[in-house]
Amino acid sequence: MELVILFVCAFVGGLLAWAFKVSKENMKIVLAFSGAFMLGLSFFHVLPESYELLGANAGIWVLAGFMAQIVLEVLSKGMEHGHAHALHGKSIPVALFFGLGIHALLEGLPFGGEHAHQHHSLLAGVLIHKVPVAFILGTVLRGADFSIAKGALALFGFAAMAPLGGLITHFMEGQVISVGDFQGVILAVLVGIFLHIATTIIFESDKGHAFNLTKLVAILLGFVLAFVAV
Repeated sequence: MELVILFVCAFVGGLLAWAFKVSKENMKIVLAFSGAFMLGLSFFHVLPESYELLGANAGIWVLAGFMAQIVLEVLSKGMEHGHAHALHGKSIPVALFFGLGIHALLEGLPFGGEHAHQHHSLLAGVLIHKVPVAFILGTVLRGADFSIAKGALALFGFAAMAPLGGLITHFMEGQVISVGDFQGVILAVLVGIFLHIATTIIFESDKGHAFNLTKLVAILLGFVLAFVAV
């Protein structure tokens, strides 16, 4: 069920870009909330569980996830944290889709194993992040004059990557390393990815480094809801 939810929310979230327009300022607020929620989940829930499963070795995998996201953003141009760049022409940029696809696949890894049902709060965090990213991707595709049919095809591929990650976990868990260690590695890598994305979103300066009360409230709300979700 978790994998179906991941697919449907990403696919529908992207298609909504052909029906609605969201201003950059409002999208920044949504992303600030999602970034804070992910960061809160990382510290309140995911990171402690990873250390419980792996011990001190969890830190290695957190840094591995952090570095992996840096590499992926070279390809995706930072779309994971709201940077939308216009596409020139009507061809799908392979590097961008590869970066976003691998990122989505990694996000889906925790939801295919025998402990998937225990990660409801983590699922909420991934969805709160994934839907705006899918919407931004849809907006970029629409701006490049993609028809809704062609855009839907591209979004189908993007949305399918997280369920694919879950399926990889389903078939590999217990085959490569023990179930507990495998879950610990997955969660630690995801924390590293979340830390990079969330801190980038939260600490990006507004124009002129102006104080933005709305953004601050969105961040605090994200932290509070992450704590309550745990």
